[in-house]
Amino acid sequence: MSKHVVVLGGGIGGIATAYNLRKLDKNLRITVVSGRPYFGFTPAYPHLALGWRKFDDITMPLAPLLSKHGIEFVNENGESIDPDANKLKTAGGKEIQYDYLVIATGPKLVFGAEGQEQYSTSVCTAEHAMELNKRLEDFYKNPGPVVVGAIPGVSCFGPAYEFAFMLHHELKKRGLRHKVPITYITSEPYVGHLGLGGVGPSRRLMEDTMAERSIKYIANVKITKVEPDKVIYEDLEGKTYEAPCKLSMIMPRFMGPEVVASAGDKVANPANKMVIVNRCFQNPTYKNIFGVGVVTAIPPVEQTPIPTGAPKTGMMIEQMALAVAHNIVSDIRNSADRYAPELSAICIADMGSDAMGFYASPVLPPRSVVKYKKAVWMHWIKSAFEKYFMWKVKTGDVAPFFEETALKFMFGAHPIHICKDCAGSPGSAC
Repeated sequence: MSKHVVVLGGGIGGIATAYNLRKLDKNLRITVVSGRPYFGFTPAYPHLALGWRKFDDITMPLAPLLSKHGIEFVNENGESIDPDANKLKTAGGKEIQYDYLVIATGPKLVFGAEGQEQYSTSVCTAEHAMELNKRLEDFYKNPGPVVVGAIPGVSCFGPAYEFAFMLHHELKKRGLRHKVPITYITSEPYVGHLGLGGVGPSRRLMEDTMAERSIKYIANVKITKVEPDKVIYEDLEGKTYEAPCKLSMIMPRFMGPEVVASAGDKVANPANKMVIVNRCFQNPTYKNIFGVGVVTAIPPVEQTPIPTGAPKTGMMIEQMALAVAHNIVSDIRNSADRYAPELSAICIADMGSDAMGFYASPVLPPRSVVKYKKAVWMHWIKSAFEKYFMWKVKTGDVAPFFEETALKFMFGAHPIHICKDCAGSPGSAC
């Protein structure tokens, strides 16, 4: 009888893991469990917020997509995990036995500043982005100051920068930019830190780009409260300040959802309820449980005056998914080979008229390679990649051979490596 792998989550990490497993083993039974009925391309959510994309442009229904590739789909949220009984229970009451479990749920969003969830917005989900789009349409009729930022503990700063730059471009197109002061307020010790201690010249590039676009920035502060007409923050000495706004987009911090916490402290990190994994993204206690994506517990790159977390970018997540798929199949075949992801990343921040791109390998320092470019053509590369990724999802192969060959040729990138010792924190050298 073939082994049963359950993948909890239908986002980039979950879909990539399921597709890689199918590619490696045609006979494996694979079930994806997700309460969301569609796959959404998360990096395009800022574009959805600004009306530059439609929902149908960046989403695909999961049920017909997965069945086409021989993958079962349960359209329910996971409710609890019993790691001793190898059982997942869904919110609808189904009990699903597994031989291997891959947790790729994505995060629970934590709106840690008072009033943030009520008065601010985010671009973390398609639903949030569409709600922000509605607010923007009203805002354009009666514009005023905008605050974009991130609360303490945030690990995903890229969308905040991208939204600020893209909004600048949209306001210029509408002839409204002169009426809208934009302020970027962040828990990063400096702009361009990105939760990574900076990437190459990212600090200088962000400072220069914000100056070019007349975006004021305030770093190394803690947003404590969001009101309809202002954002309140405090500095390291506890002094309180106010930034006026008619619209705000404040990024929440991430933690593991309740279904991960239900598995207990040997699976869920007690501090943030994210999945405890080793270098090979395998849980050290329950060897048949793996983590992929934002829900994995990767330690911060460095201690900052106000807490920041390490981001997990799309390319990093694809590499995690590939390593985990190989590790599961190796285990099924009684092979001793184990794999760890390189955790390198190509990140492109769209700015409307142009874009800023970084390549870092590995993302977590010390880094072997850092490359960067800011250009008009980078904007079109970002748009083309979105269409390419959606094509990969549609065809059922998220790791085509030509992509790996191209990345190796251009950057010397290798998505995964043989790892002789998986013990150690994720991202550390094997």
